[in-house]
Amino acid sequence: MLTRLVATAVLSGVTASLLFGVPAIAASQDNPVVVKAEPLEGLRTERVPYGDLNLAERKDVYRLRQRVGVAVQRVCLFEDGRSALLDTGYARCSDEAWNDANPQIALAVTRAKEIALNGYSAIPANPIAIRVAAK
Repeated sequence: MLTRLVATAVLSGVTASLLFGVPAIAASQDNPVVVKAEPLEGLRTERVPYGDLNLAERKDVYRLRQRVGVAVQRVCLFEDGRSALLDTGYARCSDEAWNDANPQIALAVTRAKEIALNGYSAIPANPIAIRVAAK
């Protein structure tokens, strides 16, 4: 599906350059840009996508919070054999991760509500990024 959309975008740019005399350089700008980077050293990161959720609805906000909870467990290296309540290292890490995630969740919900109300939002759509220092 993604390949088909990319091919359509490139074709439409080439078609525009042929029909309207736009230079071929402009048509080539329709190509997707892929940015690759190494993970930041000393930082564990988990991205939580929510594009399939309608965050204007409470049930989908709950689903997003569940996803974030799983991501927090991953970056904080939660182990089922240990009690999170007794593991102060995990508790500190989890608190830090949730303190970072909550404003991002609130912003995503605000964006969804603006779109539901106005049909648009100036807030960019970004996945929730859970980051903690690796110890």
